[in-house]
Amino acid sequence: MILTGTITNADGSYQHLEAEGENYEEARENLYALLEDGQKLIAIRADR
Repeated sequence: MILTGTITNADGSYQHLEAEGENYEEARENLYALLEDGQKLIAIRADR
């Protein structure tokens, strides 16, 4: 499963990240692992 996350950066700009996992929970954990200091995950999208 691939999840797309919308994040905000410390400067207020937006960015999209993608993470993959065997299931939703694993993909979500992998998405959170991609976040850097000052970034905040504001939305998660799962394509079906």
